[in-house]
Amino acid sequence: MNLTPIYRRLRFNGLAPPAPERHKRRIARMCEAIQTRFPDVSRPEQIRQKHCRWLLQVWFGQQNYKPPTQADYRHSLRLLIQALGRSDAWLSQLDLGPVGPGGRPPTTRVVRSKKYW
Repeated sequence: MNLTPIYRRLRFNGLAPPAPERHKRRIARMCEAIQTRFPDVSRPEQIRQKHCRWLLQVWFGQQNYKPPTQADYRHSLRLLIQALGRSDAWLSQLDLGPVGPGGRPPTTRVVRSKKYW
C-alpha cells in the first residue's frame, strides 16, 4: 500500500526526531494489518470505518500490546483517519475523540489541503 499521500499530509511541528518515524511505522503496520485481513483494500483511500474498528477490537488484542503502546497506536490511528480526510464523527464513533476540554495543543497536525493527493 502506498502511504506517501498520507505522510505528506502529516506535519510534526516541534516533535523530537524519533517520534515522527514511530508514527509513520505504526501507521504502516496498521495499514499492512488491514490489507492482510481485508485483501480488497489496496489503497489508503479504501480504508473504511469497519477496518478501523477491527483494528481497535481485534488486532490490538492479538498483538498483546500493553496500555501505553495501545495509546500510542490509537493516537497514530487518529492521525491516519484525519489524514484520510474522514469526518470527526468517525473519531467519536470509534471512541478516539478528545476526552474532555482543555489540555495542551497538539504538536502533530494534518494538512487539510487536497493538493497533496
